[in-house]
Amino acid sequence: MMVTDELIAVDDRTVRFRLTKPFPLAALAGSSTTMPCIMPERLAVSDPFRQVTEMVGSGPYRFLPAEFNAGARSVYERFTGYVPRDSGLQSYTAGPKVAHFDRVEWQSIGDPATSALALLQGEVDWLDSPSIDQVPLLARNTNVTVEVREFSGAIAAMRFNHLHPPFNNPAIRRASLGAVDQADVMSAVAGDRRYWHDKVGLFDPSSPLANAAGVEALSGPRDYDKVKRDLKEAGYSGQPVVVLGVSGNSLNVPISQVGSDQLRKAGMNIDLQVMDFGTLVRRRMSREPPDRGGWNVFFTILDVLFNGMPATNYAIRGDGKSGLEGWPNSPKMEGLRDDWL
Repeated sequence: MMVTDELIAVDDRTVRFRLTKPFPLAALAGSSTTMPCIMPERLAVSDPFRQVTEMVGSGPYRFLPAEFNAGARSVYERFTGYVPRDSGLQSYTAGPKVAHFDRVEWQSIGDPATSALALLQGEVDWLDSPSIDQVPLLARNTNVTVEVREFSGAIAAMRFNHLHPPFNNPAIRRASLGAVDQADVMSAVAGDRRYWHDKVGLFDPSSPLANAAGVEALSGPRDYDKVKRDLKEAGYSGQPVVVLGVSGNSLNVPISQVGSDQLRKAGMNIDLQVMDFGTLVRRRMSREPPDRGGWNVFFTILDVLFNGMPATNYAIRGDGKSGLEGWPNSPKMEGLRDDWL
């Protein structure tokens, strides 16, 4: 909007942005969690920070709120009023959206072993991101196909809360990097070396902008005694560090466990609080101090489709109120992003 000179509705089906200078379209469209949401005016003019409970859409499926059970099941039904475009190549969010099923039930099964058993017994048709220790069991079954369907993958991330001690101190954040071992984390997540990379920077390894700048802080042998000294020198004095851990999710569980252990080895007083994923997402939105329901650290995974460029990589924002909780404030980072745009 900073480079938008005029935004008008030309007619009922056309919206026109007139810009003051050329600007990358990826900032407005593409595979990103921050997208322009078209909504009824009565919702658009309401408080932007309240939760919108009304589900309005125009895609090939419609959400059935009456059958929704948080943390357990989401149900979608084919929308008979949707007509897909008659041409184009289907690719991610592009091309015609052809619905092949009348109904889709998305079940959240907390235990990886239970979810694998459900697939083997024919109780579910498809399993997303199975636990790595369940893959050999699934592969041995002739009725199950095990394959990598999304080669771009995801990046594990440790997110600091910049609002409260100890990680509101840049020196402590910097010293903590010495505790992070990407290879240890990825070994726990994916096991076989063919399935993962380490020495990964701010952009996914397959993107044109991928580079190793700064990665040296996370590579090489870890010296936890040195990290302890660095943390003490930076001002860390043993105060509790509240880490939000997750149960059930096969990827986030080992990431949070190994990551917490690395911080613990560095001498931090770790309070790992495990909860279901829905609770974690709500909890990490709190800006309260950790002793009043807030937090210090959480671990997550970033879909690489979202972070191949500064326009859509919300994890590197430094505007103090970015989409990914943690709220870092870095005018320099924001300036570099604006320069890139």
